[in-house]
Amino acid sequence: MRKIRAVFAVVIVSLLMCGCGADPYEKGMEQLENGKYKEAAESFEQAVEKDKNTADSYRGLGIALWEQEDYEGARSAFEHALKEGSKKTGTICNLLGTIEMKLENYEEALKYYEEGLKAEGNSKELAQEMEYNSIVACEKLEDWEGAGERLDEYVQKYPEDAEASKESAFLGTR
Repeated sequence: MRKIRAVFAVVIVSLLMCGCGADPYEKGMEQLENGKYKEAAESFEQAVEKDKNTADSYRGLGIALWEQEDYEGARSAFEHALKEGSKKTGTICNLLGTIEMKLENYEEALKYYEEGLKAEGNSKELAQEMEYNSIVACEKLEDWEGAGERLDEYVQKYPEDAEASKESAFLGTR
């Protein structure tokens, strides 16, 4: 669940690169960039009501609600974004997985991380984050064998990750 801010920056940039929409959507994007999350959520909700940039507006709403720690609302917004045509990218899957972790739905989190890892176009950093998060999800499920297998693969891919060493020591006590 580290580097989530970097993921948000990527999502915000990708939202900006999508076509310009109606005023509430643009206003929501500006508010989101300026850290005005409550106002951004209201703007994105207006954009959805006006049926403008619906999928992108739901994604923006999801980010704004995430930042306000309304994880259930953020989950709902991201799910609506997918229903409205947003591509199920690694970024969206990682966000949904992290939300499920926050809500202590570890099996769902693991499913999202696995789905996200299969998505095309993931950066190395995003893939690494999802792989790490899947280890944590296995630990939360007390699937020590699954966590250990994932950790072994992870350490082979990312030997420079100091946190992986800590996880390895932790799993060694199980």
